[in-house]
Amino acid sequence: MQLDGAAASSRPLREVVSWLPRLLRADQACAFLIRSDGPRKWLDFFHGSRMPAGIRNAYAKWLATAPKNFASYDPARPDPRQRNVALRRQELEAITRRGPPAVARSFLPRFALSESDQLRMLVCEGPSLLAWVGAFRAGSFSRDDVRLLDSVGPALQRRLALERRLGEAQQRAQEVGAALDGVAAAAFILGASGAVLHANEAGRSMLDRDRRGLEGRLAAALRGAEPSVQVARLDSDSGLRLAIVPHAGDPEPLVAVARARWLLTPRQAQVLRLVGQGLSNRAVAAALGCAEGTVELHVTALLEKADCQSRAHLVAKLWSGAE
Repeated sequence: MQLDGAAASSRPLREVVSWLPRLLRADQACAFLIRSDGPRKWLDFFHGSRMPAGIRNAYAKWLATAPKNFASYDPARPDPRQRNVALRRQELEAITRRGPPAVARSFLPRFALSESDQLRMLVCEGPSLLAWVGAFRAGSFSRDDVRLLDSVGPALQRRLALERRLGEAQQRAQEVGAALDGVAAAAFILGASGAVLHANEAGRSMLDRDRRGLEGRLAAALRGAEPSVQVARLDSDSGLRLAIVPHAGDPEPLVAVARARWLLTPRQAQVLRLVGQGLSNRAVAAALGCAEGTVELHVTALLEKADCQSRAHLVAKLWSGAE
């Protein structure tokens, strides 16, 4: 398979593991990642091909009480000599100058793997481990097998590094998105391609009403052709961008309906109209010539009368015309 050409949303490592036994003429193959935080260690993922039944869960349980130097490498910061290079068991022992590690002495024998030869690569991005990828077989692996696994390494490293960056970007989008849920204006987290990764409540309401039109406005904003939409980069690495989209038009007709439906006072209706346009409490206070604390009291009353949990919920409810 072509690792470099795989879709960004795919996760091809499982498929790589499935064809490693054929590529290396091995009995079993697997790929996994161990995370660590001080003495605590846990299994992030595990993909196996022809591996003994139950080995994944057993390994995860064994790791919880495994000794500090449980393997021939440190998952928190692998030895530079072991990064992105295929190594057989005898070569590992020459590098570490130790005998078999604890995993070979006390875990692998449970699954009849302690006597098998091992060929593996620690796929890394800099000092950061992305995955342990390797295979086992009853006979010894050859230098040709080492070269074959080495030939796969660069594409595998690029792919796993890309997947990690995508995962981190999505995580950052979710974290920033959670903060945006309290923003009254329609707010969107956009990926590097311009796709919407997260929308707050007002944004989701806008998407529901006119997804095609909104996506057109966002695309135009990214080209600099939609000045009403504010766009800002969230960081320099991931390509994530924040877009703030004002609602088109004046909410006055909707406010009139809401005033009758929610039994609003004239002042509360004025505040709702300005809040519906995305103004902050300070901006509303300036527009009405009153104290910011007074606006806060009006907004609290609006939330109660409209049965809304947040300012963003209130704005979304206003523009959607929901009761």
